Amino acid sequence: MTDRPDRPRADRPAVPTIVGIDLGTSNTAVAVVRNGKVSVLAGADGARAIPSVVSIPRTGELVVGAEARRRIATDPSRTIASPKRLLGRRLADREVQTFVAQAAYRTLPADDGTVLIEVDGEAYAVPQLCGFILDQARALAERQLGDVRLAVLAVPVSFDETRCRAVEVAARLAGLEVVGLIAEPNAAALANRYVPGFGGLVGIYDFGGGTFDFSIVDVSRSRFQVMASAGDPWLGGDDIDAVLSDAAANQFWRQHKVDLRKHAAELQRLRFACEEAKRTLSTADTTRIEVKDVLRTAEGMVGLKLSLDRATLSRAAGAIVRRSLDVADRALAQAGLQPGDLSAVYLCGGSSQMPAVREAVQRHFGVPLQAGVPPDQAVAIGAAIHGSLIALRRSSPIVAARG
Repeated sequence: MTDRPDRPRADRPAVPTIVGIDLGTSNTAVAVVRNGKVSVLAGADGARAIPSVVSIPRTGELVVGAEARRRIATDPSRTIASPKRLLGRRLADREVQTFVAQAAYRTLPADDGTVLIEVDGEAYAVPQLCGFILDQARALAERQLGDVRLAVLAVPVSFDETRCRAVEVAARLAGLEVVGLIAEPNAAALANRYVPGFGGLVGIYDFGGGTFDFSIVDVSRSRFQVMASAGDPWLGGDDIDAVLSDAAANQFWRQHKVDLRKHAAELQRLRFACEEAKRTLSTADTTRIEVKDVLRTAEGMVGLKLSLDRATLSRAAGAIVRRSLDVADRALAQAGLQPGDLSAVYLCGGSSQMPAVREAVQRHFGVPLQAGVPPDQAVAIGAAIHGSLIALRRSSPIVAARG
């Protein structure tokens, strides 16, 4: 009698389930390979990403994800967004000081100098907060896959050994065993492996919410060779939102002599509105930044209303996009290449979908620009593929960068 195809032989070990997780600065996604097909898992609301936000309304109560994100504008001193930016960093670092100075919550140094965030007198380490987010990702996976304990996590290329260890600590706190780490651009390259036309010497332009990475990968053979990588852990779409909200706050101050940047809840509402306007302009030519009831006057509540078009957004984002291209040029210099030496540039990360970004990248490289798999899902998909190869005890086609 032959084995039924849907029943594994008794002497054949079961293949473990290994999920791929993109712990993003703005959003976290989890993906898995099942029956030879890879998919990004969706929650009950249909969303394929969990906002990377943790809120602690009171001691012993925890809110993570979309509901926590909504609380940024109503309870900012108890809500922590983008904890990944602080993961493995020292509180005394200049970039960290700039970041926490804009936050409504209180911070203090841990014994090792890393960041502790205080809410209602209780201190939380950053890996603990990231662990809450990863626990939400694990729970999402378990609702669809059963018990999940093994994961591959994607990390920015700028993460050193200390920061990678912090990622692993966060995963352990979430009940996950990290069986592999993969650089985010490398994961994106793996995700695009079977996209028609994928070949040659490609650039992976990964512009996320809070980090930017660029890798050059030789995919002309079955084994991919990562030629060079460079990244900026403090560069992302969030910075474009900040530029827009700063300009809007300046205009509001000129009209009403009230600085919204000194009001945490109103400023966050403004940033949400700017982010929404930025997304709208990916498909529309004009939109409005609108925030209701930000100022009480003798005549009643006053709101903020501003028109925004693609050209204005492009100018506002210009310096930030230029910084991303400077990072890409550093990687090209490492590899001894010019922009035109690439066969194509593949986009990943949600911020890469902005028309202003796509146009600037196209002008800079002058080579075909490809989206391939959905840019905001590429990293999670690549991490899941890497995990499936580990589960099957096959080697990854990705070869580490030289030098």
